[in-house]
Amino acid sequence: MLSLESIFPEAMMLFVSHASQDRSAIEGLLAVLRRTRQEVWLDDELGGGEAWWQAILEKIRDCSVFIIALSNNALASKPCAAELRYAQALRRPVLPVQIGAVHSVRVTPLAATQIIDYRNPLHETEIRLLAAVRKCQAQCGPLPPTLPDEPEVPFAYLMRMASVLSHPALSHHDQAGLVSELRHKLAEDCADPAALRDIVRLLYLLRDRPDVTWRIRGEVDALLAACDSDLSPSVGLATVPFSRPHRVELPSAQLPVERLRSSRESATERPPSEPRSVIALTPSSKMLSPAEPPPTRARPVAIASRITKAGRTGFAHSRWILASAVSLAVIAAVVVAVLHSQAEPSGPDVALLDDSTLDTIMGATGMKTAEGGVLKAKHMRGTVEVSPPECASVLYPGLDRTYRDSGGGQVTWRVSEDRGGMGRAGVDGNFFVDQDVASFPADTDRPTAFVRASALPWRACAGQTVSATYPGPETYTWNVGEVVGDVPQIGQSFTRVGGAPYACQRVMRVVSNLVLDIKACGDHVDDEANKIAGRLAAVMTDAPPF
Repeated sequence: MLSLESIFPEAMMLFVSHASQDRSAIEGLLAVLRRTRQEVWLDDELGGGEAWWQAILEKIRDCSVFIIALSNNALASKPCAAELRYAQALRRPVLPVQIGAVHSVRVTPLAATQIIDYRNPLHETEIRLLAAVRKCQAQCGPLPPTLPDEPEVPFAYLMRMASVLSHPALSHHDQAGLVSELRHKLAEDCADPAALRDIVRLLYLLRDRPDVTWRIRGEVDALLAACDSDLSPSVGLATVPFSRPHRVELPSAQLPVERLRSSRESATERPPSEPRSVIALTPSSKMLSPAEPPPTRARPVAIASRITKAGRTGFAHSRWILASAVSLAVIAAVVVAVLHSQAEPSGPDVALLDDSTLDTIMGATGMKTAEGGVLKAKHMRGTVEVSPPECASVLYPGLDRTYRDSGGGQVTWRVSEDRGGMGRAGVDGNFFVDQDVASFPADTDRPTAFVRASALPWRACAGQTVSATYPGPETYTWNVGEVVGDVPQIGQSFTRVGGAPYACQRVMRVVSNLVLDIKACGDHVDDEANKIAGRLAAVMTDAPPF
């Protein structure tokens, strides 16, 4: 019997092109390829942008075999298509390996290429795969004397338009040009939910500028309405130039427990020309961690949140504020947790649901508010990787990427958690409740617009399998359900894969100038998050809870 060393006597580089939402589906393929002692390269270790794209192109030039993990996701992916065209122009041997459903390859550049079906890998399949890899390596020749033109960074127009929108003043001509191009790009990239979501964010940034004309605002509102109604819940997330799972690196500081203040006062808007202290851009992919490593014994946990009001002046040191800040994911593909302090707001106290009320709704005993502040609860030391990364905002309240973008960088929202020791949702069938509330300016449509924008990634992730890997490593895998309802309230459930039955329900609801964001988990959760949102809304409006 021949060994792999005899089949592959010298190490060469294999480039694997894949759609971001297929990352978990290619694990078996990667494991087999790595057993050959070949260098297997894929773009999980890069941060995004021009440097990221240049590194990919360099690796394609260096590879001996270009392997494309074939699926409908990959065929719909602009980055995958650009990588494939460049590999073919460089005369690199191309090996399509089917890892997911494919409607048809007859009208693709792979129509005349033999495809290895790796959807149900067996020993015989692995043999055919390795033989095909070896045959392709033997066919690998030198690069052409004159290298082909390099393909542009996929979705580069999003970065360019975001740069234009960052200018403090735009003429009516500039605004009209942006609307025209965004309308064209909507038609061109409407099948790509990741690009669609970023186009929507650009539209919000344009619409909420202080210098926007009433005519432009009307055109943008019409486009936003069309975006929301045309997004199909069954569409998967396509690859954008930032396909790696977001790795989260977080501090271990703990924050003091504080009481919840009234959210009925509107947040003060900050002009776009002022420094935005809650925005941070970095070449790394940082995001918020949802929880600390689980304790030895899980217990029911209730998570409380607080609301604050923004001020125009500098920050005091009397309290801590958490913000999930994104200056458009397409710019740097990062979500950065930023902690700031803010002056204590004034106003009457408003209590979130207490432990005994949650006991009644959840059918549990011993629900206990976690202690120790926001970092203790969601953001303890360690890392978490979510794949596909675009679905992190589906799993975790308070971390939604659209919070920042819904107000075009002008709305300030604040959430601070009162926490203690806690068990991660899904540990030993524990009951878990997360209550988050965001405050928006009064007498505006911002809360409704926020929920409408949040529905985009929720619907795009519906039907997908999402994994979250914590330190240990320990991975939790969830099947995400369909979105239920529409503005002013949306809901979505996700069920844990494997083990005893366990599910979570998430509900987002508009109440006046507030958005309630509730997550409830347990071994028999059905409509509990909706009930919590209804009871909490009743507390804030003095109305019947149901």
